[in-house]
Amino acid sequence: MSHTPTDTTPLATRPLNAGDQPAIEHFFLAEMDDVSLYWRFFRTMTPMTVNAYVTQMRFDSGCIVLGAFFGERLVGVAELSAIPGSENCIENRPGALSCAELGIAVSNHLHHKGVGRLLLSSLLDTAWQRGLKRVQLSSLRDNRPMLGLAARLGFQPLREESGEIIMQALRPADLPQAVPFQPQAAAPAAPEPEINCTAKVVNARCRQCQRAFLCR
Repeated sequence: MSHTPTDTTPLATRPLNAGDQPAIEHFFLAEMDDVSLYWRFFRTMTPMTVNAYVTQMRFDSGCIVLGAFFGERLVGVAELSAIPGSENCIENRPGALSCAELGIAVSNHLHHKGVGRLLLSSLLDTAWQRGLKRVQLSSLRDNRPMLGLAARLGFQPLREESGEIIMQALRPADLPQAVPFQPQAAAPAAPEPEINCTAKVVNARCRQCQRAFLCR
């Protein structure tokens, strides 16, 4: 089977949901190598840790997950997760979230084919439509393709921490008023472990996030 799209093969995106988790896990394990996984998750990943990550992915409560498809094949995954109360997003208030972090991964076989650009631009469009004011992403300093793509789509460097570059995009001022990006209301339930979203796996430097699978 060809790993690259033909001129007539459409590349499209759609929102992913919990029913897509097996396809997402297969994507991480079959479409990405160890280096690409490290660039995406900032740590060495094994089939066990990939499974754990996908199992705890959330598809609501302020989270948006988009997939890029080459025909029926999942070739890219992008995640946008709102960050209520983040010290880096002082505009956030309960019920009116305005800052989010994103994570993106593209098949090794489809680099420089427009997959990352399509996912990132689609995710930004969704963020602005939901009323978010800023979106942040983190990338390792040596992940030049990601940094270059982000810069071309309007991200600006915010700061650097231990070889990790944090970039930020701001909502264009000329866009019309949008529906605020809010977590969906949920029925009362027993307390769950603190798992907010999955734009980034747990960062060992952050003690408070060791059970959250999300830092920053």
